[in-house]
Amino acid sequence: MVQLILPLLGVTLSSLLLSLSCSGLAWAASDAHGGGSALLTLGFFGINFLIFAFVIRRFTRDLIRRKLKERHETVVRALEEAKKAKEEADTLRQEYDTKLANLAAEEEQLRSQAVEAAERERLRLLEEAQQMAERAKTEVQLIAQREVEEARRLLRREVATQAVRIATALIQKNVTRDDNRRLVAQLVQEVGSAENTGS
Repeated sequence: MVQLILPLLGVTLSSLLLSLSCSGLAWAASDAHGGGSALLTLGFFGINFLIFAFVIRRFTRDLIRRKLKERHETVVRALEEAKKAKEEADTLRQEYDTKLANLAAEEEQLRSQAVEAAERERLRLLEEAQQMAERAKTEVQLIAQREVEEARRLLRREVATQAVRIATALIQKNVTRDDNRRLVAQLVQEVGSAENTGS
C-alpha cells in the first residue's frame, strides 16, 4: 500500500512544485516585461494543478481502493491464519500437558504390570522346577529300585550256584558207591511208581 501511495504523492508534490515554479517564473517574467497579471498566471497554474489532481484522483482512486482492500484482506487473512495456528498450538500444548501429567501414572502402571508379570513368571518357573525335581526323584527311585531288584536276583543266582556247588562237593565227599546205588534204585522206583499212578 505504501509502495502505491508514495509514487502518487511524489507525482502530486512534483506537479505542485512545478506549478509553483512555473507561476513564479511567469510572474517574474511578467514583471520584467511589464505584461500580464501575475495573479492571472498564478490562477491559471492553480486551475491547471487542480485539474491534474482531479484527473489523478479520478483514474487512480479505484486502483488505490482495490489495492488497499486487497492489502486489508491479506492482513485479515494472515491474522486469521495466525489466530488459527495459535489455537492449534494451544490445543497441542494442552494435549502434551495432559499426556505429561498422565505419563507418571502410566509409568507407574507399566512398572506394576511388569512386576506382576515377573512375579507370575517366577512362580511358574518355581513350579516347573519343583515338578522337574519330583520327576527326577521318582525316576531316581525307580532306577534305584530296579538296581536293587537286579542285585537281589544276581545275588540269589550266585547263592544258588554256590549252594549247588557246595552241595555237589559235599555229596561227592560224603556219598559212597553203595549210597549212590541205593539212591539210583530209589529214584528209578519212584519214577516207575509215578508212571503207574499217572497211567
